[in-house]
Amino acid sequence: MTFPKKIQKLLLVSVLIGLPFSLQAGWLNPISWFSKNDTQIIETSSKLENKAAKKLLLKAERHEANERGERAQRLYKKLLKKYPKTEEAASVVLKRGLFLESKARNQAAFEAYSLLIHYHPDSSDLGLVINRQFNCAVATMQSDSPKLFGIIKPDALNPEAIPLFLEFTEDYPYHEKTPMAYLHIANIARASQQHDIAIEALKNMINYFSGHPLTEDAYFMMAHIYAEFIKGPEYDLESTREAIRYCEDFIALFSNSDDIGIIVALYERMINTLAQNRLHLGDYYYFNKRDAVAALIFYNEVLSTAPDSEAATEAQKRIEAIDKGLKPATGTNLIKRLLFIR
Repeated sequence: MTFPKKIQKLLLVSVLIGLPFSLQAGWLNPISWFSKNDTQIIETSSKLENKAAKKLLLKAERHEANERGERAQRLYKKLLKKYPKTEEAASVVLKRGLFLESKARNQAAFEAYSLLIHYHPDSSDLGLVINRQFNCAVATMQSDSPKLFGIIKPDALNPEAIPLFLEFTEDYPYHEKTPMAYLHIANIARASQQHDIAIEALKNMINYFSGHPLTEDAYFMMAHIYAEFIKGPEYDLESTREAIRYCEDFIALFSNSDDIGIIVALYERMINTLAQNRLHLGDYYYFNKRDAVAALIFYNEVLSTAPDSEAATEAQKRIEAIDKGLKPATGTNLIKRLLFIR
């Protein structure tokens, strides 16, 4: 039966007016239906998982009692994979991890240990597991790197350890071993030419553990990494400045360090490189652009940056020539050498 449109509107309005009262009554509230059912489903699911996990654990323990360790480990593996949130899983994490370590499967052991911090951070085994995880990452770092064309690189740090140490720093940001984890990341990444990862790890270490003894090593490595970027005074100006900055920080913070002589030598080399860069720019403006004003800016910057360097000697000759009104040579290099001894 079809009602006229006016009657349909009246019926709709009456339903809408009565709806809030129905919702307050509860029987017409769809939110309450789903919340109740969801709770029941979760509770039922949890009970089923606990029951299944307990069954697996009992079966595994029987295998162990009968010295069938491999069978027991297969069940432990299944338990951790399917029911990681159960108390039964928490009780076998350490056992499973130690077994994997004994087989030199350190990455698998690390992941097994991770279940404890992710699902059972209150476990009494957590302290021991944290140390085991760190040892797994170190063992992976020291293991043979992946083969390239069947050849193992000698004395190379295995880059497969980087994700393990990164996960360690994320899971345990304030642990006493975390600074060393950052340093290991930087060493591995530097050895495998992953400089962005190395720099990020060292910056985190400096920012989060400024008072830690290993922070000295972070500054030392950071200065050398930026220095390694530099291909010559004509390039990598930003890297030169960064290397200088970390050298200056090291000298200010660790003046009594055994490595202070190395850093001072690096600092002087970086300063000379920066001075050479300024000299090249001055020459560009003077010889190529014939802009003596711009050239003088860079030549004077050479003198202020490294007054005792060879670049400063050359810059002083250019400044004196400009003061005398000498024009830059446009002919052969021989003419330039005669006028500017270059």
